[in-house]
Amino acid sequence: MNLAFFMNAASPFPKKARWALLVIAAAVLVTGAAPTRAQSPDTTESGASSQNAMVKRAKAEAKRWLGFIDRGEYEASWTEASDYLQSGTTAEQWAARVRGAHASLDSLHDRTLVAARHTTTHPELREGSDAVVVQYRSTYETSRGVRSWLETVTVYKGREGWGVVKYLIRPEQQ
Repeated sequence: MNLAFFMNAASPFPKKARWALLVIAAAVLVTGAAPTRAQSPDTTESGASSQNAMVKRAKAEAKRWLGFIDRGEYEASWTEASDYLQSGTTAEQWAARVRGAHASLDSLHDRTLVAARHTTTHPELREGSDAVVVQYRSTYETSRGVRSWLETVTVYKGREGWGVVKYLIRPEQQ
């Protein structure tokens, strides 16, 4: 049974259950060996400046990468993601999952940054790996009118630069 079946409006599963399954599927999506890069956290003023620079760079990468999602270029979003995300799925599988998650969304109305925080203890990455979790409140046109969603993009700093390791979209609880 595939994810499209769960997300299909004709699915026998309740809508909330389908979204819960989508979140679980997205979590499973990024399985595999975590990148290795040990680094001790900076506690100096220059460390804070360095973290601010990382957050700024990661936000720019998240915004650039979301452009592929917005244009429906799901396989390109896989190509532009980190090796870590790519190691957990094929481009075709990724495209099918994201297409399924966006199936009920027509057009993006607005995307507003909610939070962006640097971390070295993200559950999918090894301790000491630099990552930034970027969260947006996005409004999309749907068959039921304009609805609000939370999009979370986790960006990791690897040897080749910044890359997306995780993407989640879920309806915002009203």
